Amino acid sequence: MRSFLATIAAATAFLAAALSGCALQHPAATGNLHPNLIVVREFAFSPGVVTLDPSLGFSLNRGEPGVPAERRAESAARAAAFSLADAITQQLTQLGYDAAHIESGGAEPGGRALIVTGAFGGIVEGHRHEGASVTVQAEVDYRAPNGGLQQLSSFPMDSRRVPAGGLVPAPGRLGPDVNYQATLVGAAIGRYVGDLARTDKWPGAAAR
Repeated sequence: MRSFLATIAAATAFLAAALSGCALQHPAATGNLHPNLIVVREFAFSPGVVTLDPSLGFSLNRGEPGVPAERRAESAARAAAFSLADAITQQLTQLGYDAAHIESGGAEPGGRALIVTGAFGGIVEGHRHEGASVTVQAEVDYRAPNGGLQQLSSFPMDSRRVPAGGLVPAPGRLGPDVNYQATLVGAAIGRYVGDLARTDKWPGAAAR
């Protein structure tokens, strides 16, 4: 916990220094609708980081092959990546920030942005959802109005060490599956980025 707080403190100091020379411009003066956007990207993955549920993937038709393991792994990873990015975006929006799940582009010309991105280190389906987990390495970058990009923070997150925070499995689920785990991590990352933004007085959506 001490090292995690130290990471926030270091990122906070860096962001404050980066913003010190950037006077905020009113959107009416710049024509920007999103001058202080928080951009959320889907985290990178490879099928190799996925550990599949051995109880799934067979064919219901005798004699026919099931879905190939590599295709199953890619499908599971894509779903987890979307769930993660969506949860980060929703958490930041609930905290009052102008956040958007965008896969290309970012801040408008003359605007600035915080960019949340990263990569999956592991996606474990477990056995019929028992023991499912997700680990990621997250990154927060600052994009200046002139287009310059600087890394503010990089930190790991493990769904097995993140409090549920009121989240419950979706109706009909057998338990907290991989998408639930990704949502859990995404909400935690959103809170982290929100704390960082609030400490440095990053304008909320109402400031547009």
